[in-house]
Amino acid sequence: MVLIVIGVLLVALAPAWLWGIGPLFVKMPADLKIDSTYRGTLTVYADRVTTRFYPAGEEVVTPLTIQARDHSVASKNTSSLLVMDERVDVRDASTGQALPGVRPNATYVLDRRTCQNVPGIIEGVDRTGYSLTFPIGAAKKDYPMWDDELGHSTSCKYERSTRMDGDKYKGVTVYVYSIPPEMEKMVKPPPGLPETLSGAQLKQMSPGSSLPVPDTFQIKLEYYKKIELTQYVEPRTGVVVYVPKNHYEYYVKNAPGQSPAYLKLASVEYRRVLDNARGEIDASAKYFWPLDLDLKWTPLSYLITGLILLACGVFLMVRSSRKAKPEGERPAE
Repeated sequence: MVLIVIGVLLVALAPAWLWGIGPLFVKMPADLKIDSTYRGTLTVYADRVTTRFYPAGEEVVTPLTIQARDHSVASKNTSSLLVMDERVDVRDASTGQALPGVRPNATYVLDRRTCQNVPGIIEGVDRTGYSLTFPIGAAKKDYPMWDDELGHSTSCKYERSTRMDGDKYKGVTVYVYSIPPEMEKMVKPPPGLPETLSGAQLKQMSPGSSLPVPDTFQIKLEYYKKIELTQYVEPRTGVVVYVPKNHYEYYVKNAPGQSPAYLKLASVEYRRVLDNARGEIDASAKYFWPLDLDLKWTPLSYLITGLILLACGVFLMVRSSRKAKPEGERPAE
């Protein structure tokens, strides 16, 4: 009877551990570090000083090298929150000159269990959804990804699964998520661009236009951003291991009645260096065993052990009940 009770308890504990208890022990590591290297280009379609657009085919294209350093801040972490400082170094790949402001530094506050942004902990940091990582145990579904320049989350859609190789670990399953290109209004100007322009400057941007505004009139500009992003995510850890394409474009809304409706100001496109991505796969792989132990093998061991004890208990109970029965009277001769 004791074996049956213990077996039933272990069998019941298996799903409870799998969906309730086990995930409580899974958290983002307090010493999380993500170092990323990217290559790409910055294309500028209008002179920032004169605001005049370059003739078609004469846009200024700058090759980029980007080093992003996302490290946790031990002094600000808690048992439930992870504070990450992001420091980004963007340089002209041809000259090595720094290009400050192309991608500003940032601070993120993440829930260590859900990996989501936690707003209101640090003044001015009010993101929701996801930023640096996907959730631990990412699923084949869409996730909200925060964008600082839009001031809200956009939907990052699950596309498919594939495999990637690290330097050490081969054939690692990754999920592919993407943000389709859609133009959305920005809550702040693109880096280095003003919130307002004078009537004279706006007329310079659209040569030949006859805008009925004085040259000294200040016009508040409406900026728009179009994003196209593809990310490869290792689902067990939720880490973004590879970005084959991150392309975004900045637009300003033209004056009413003017064509085109939106004027393209600049575009940025970059991808993660493949060697760096392979290193990220290996860095994620070191967490596979402890995650699998907690979320897969522990509940499975409870289930198997419980079934074995349950079977043994039933067998012993049946056997003992048979022995306890009288053999019956021997027939008379």
